[in-house]
Amino acid sequence: MNRRKFLRESFLAATGTLLAAGFVPAQVGVKPKRILVIGAGLSGLAAAYELGRQGHHVSILEARPRAGGRILTIREFDENLYAEAGAARIHRDHDLTLRYVREFNLPLVPFYPTEQKFSLLENGQSTAVGWDKFAEATEVVMHLEKPNRWQRIAGGNDLLPRAFERRLRGKIRYESPVVRIAQNEAGVSVTFRQNERPETLRGDYLICTIPFTMLRKIEIEPPFPDAKTQIIQNLKYESAARVLLQTKRRFWADRRLNGFGFGADFSEIWHSTFGQSGTRGILQSYLRGDYALDLMKHAEKERLEATLRALEKLFPAVRANFEKGFSKCWSEDPWVLGAWASAGKELELVKRPEGRVHFAGEHASDMTSWMQGALQSARRVTEEIKVGAGKEIL
Repeated sequence: MNRRKFLRESFLAATGTLLAAGFVPAQVGVKPKRILVIGAGLSGLAAAYELGRQGHHVSILEARPRAGGRILTIREFDENLYAEAGAARIHRDHDLTLRYVREFNLPLVPFYPTEQKFSLLENGQSTAVGWDKFAEATEVVMHLEKPNRWQRIAGGNDLLPRAFERRLRGKIRYESPVVRIAQNEAGVSVTFRQNERPETLRGDYLICTIPFTMLRKIEIEPPFPDAKTQIIQNLKYESAARVLLQTKRRFWADRRLNGFGFGADFSEIWHSTFGQSGTRGILQSYLRGDYALDLMKHAEKERLEATLRALEKLFPAVRANFEKGFSKCWSEDPWVLGAWASAGKELELVKRPEGRVHFAGEHASDMTSWMQGALQSARRVTEEIKVGAGKEIL
């Protein structure tokens, strides 16, 4: 067997292993590549982590001063309590998410309780119901199945991006928003601002994980094909908002309620301190669509007041126990301008690489809005780059 044939067969064997088992080390005979990643959300972190393990050189540019993207755990509460303002639930079928949770030794705890009653607003009155009726009511916004199908990371979901971050130490540049992407046959370059001064990095491939709401603001040279440019400009992002209310105590337990409910404005109500030790509690209202956009029109004080009025219908004692609160409207976040996006029939166009530029993120998956979708897209672009780099030895 000559050397060329040997290398070809070695590469094909490695690719087959990748398809069968997920991520594998870089192919024998492939020179390590320099991979640029835009965005330190979950997809960018996972792609950089896996490509780094394959021996490639990775650099991540992140506009925010933190990693995690739309995983956002709020920790500004008393008694070291916390609540999720972004990605909150992990389904038991989300295999990639659970794979990293296990790999990083992050403990999981139930998201929903199985004891006490749920609160449901019916004809303007609060009714205590069991799981089945609660799940049936929430079907309009979320298919819940059984409570044991849902989990969260003990200590906060931001422990997952933090685990990636530790393993990518020194490879992430924060507060570095990208302003220009350029590519040619030889490579790709990214111009970004750091301390208000432009800098440029060059690499062999680029993984773009930022929302299209942000990508449409970046100069592309040469421009992507018209179809891709149009989907970048027009992809619609849904709206979502969270309001978190800290209470003096978990008063709902007095009525044998578990703090979870469903409101007249299609809001999911969560007892965010379920499973956390402490005296105080956190009730969270999760709004979508026009309800989230309406909330966004108001100042913070008015948002908290509106949420108190809404929750009083389910939990009359909430106002007397209220101490402080926070809101998060994702459509006003300057680095997202939306909560999630579903490309539908245009998904293949969204995912399609353009030259040396590859695309990842929840919007580039068929599991939009989930951590699982972000991680699926990371696995896909990792494979795309692995195959592209492997062509050098064919």
